[in-house]
Amino acid sequence: MFADVSFPISSYQTFSYKVPKVLKEQVAIGVRVKVPFGNRKAQGIVVGIQKTTEFKGKISEIESLIDNKPVLNENLWSLIKWLSEYYYTPLGIAAKVVLPANLSTKYKPKNQLFVKAISKENPLFKRAKAQKAVYDYLVSVNELVSVQSLNALSSNSRSVCKKLAAKGLVYLEEKPIIPDLTRLAFNPINKKIRLTRHQNKALEKMTNAMDNNSFKPFLLHGVTGSGKTEIYIEAARHVIKQNKTVILLLPEIALTPQIAGRFKAAFGEDVALWHSKLSQSARAWTWKQICEGIFKVIIGARSAIFAPLKNLGLIIVDEE
Repeated sequence: MFADVSFPISSYQTFSYKVPKVLKEQVAIGVRVKVPFGNRKAQGIVVGIQKTTEFKGKISEIESLIDNKPVLNENLWSLIKWLSEYYYTPLGIAAKVVLPANLSTKYKPKNQLFVKAISKENPLFKRAKAQKAVYDYLVSVNELVSVQSLNALSSNSRSVCKKLAAKGLVYLEEKPIIPDLTRLAFNPINKKIRLTRHQNKALEKMTNAMDNNSFKPFLLHGVTGSGKTEIYIEAARHVIKQNKTVILLLPEIALTPQIAGRFKAAFGEDVALWHSKLSQSARAWTWKQICEGIFKVIIGARSAIFAPLKNLGLIIVDEE
């Protein structure tokens, strides 16, 4: 078994390496590897798998894997090859443009503690007024909320929630905070919207094309506030129900918070941001999460078009 490996160098060719038996189950298209290259060690990315090779000379072996899982899929690799051919650019350089820098960077997002009521009893709290206030609120909202958001009800909400958990009244869950380094608000913006007749007509034409699995461009024309975002959301909802994914491209980062808030309210934790203001470590983490299928909607500026989403069903270009 042989692997075709591409490097971020000025070369239009890929290089063949023998896959050791111990790595045969792990080597796949999109996995980065460490290999001998000339008189040095180099990192490359596997872009093809072959059972045999026509090369008659000595073939070096892959030394080790950098990733346990692919950092790009076959569709993205096809796009990289197209970029290389269209712009007369070496494959490795095209791949370097698409892939985030420092993908090997170790990054673990901070966890945030969430709480939810699991009992609707009316327990006696006696003197524990803070516990009663927090518990009553959790019962009323009946959903997972961050412990930090309860600080208005108690000066020590973490301690209060732990005491409620010990009594079996609530359960606690830690969840990672999705990186958002825009330093702007990225909160859910809930709006109850009923589509107009014209909006429904436009949406119907779009969903018909989606159901036929055919590529078709649509132009939505309307002034600011005319309701284009509502159509975006409903179109995205339609493809997500089909187990497909969505990219929303914005002309600039400054427009991200409001539209991201609308999508966050509609799709919750399926939404991620991708833009130049993310640190390299946050970009690497987000990229790997996208590869694993954690996110269904990616919102960002131009570079978001390279997000390694699987089964892409809709690309929205806002303010085109």
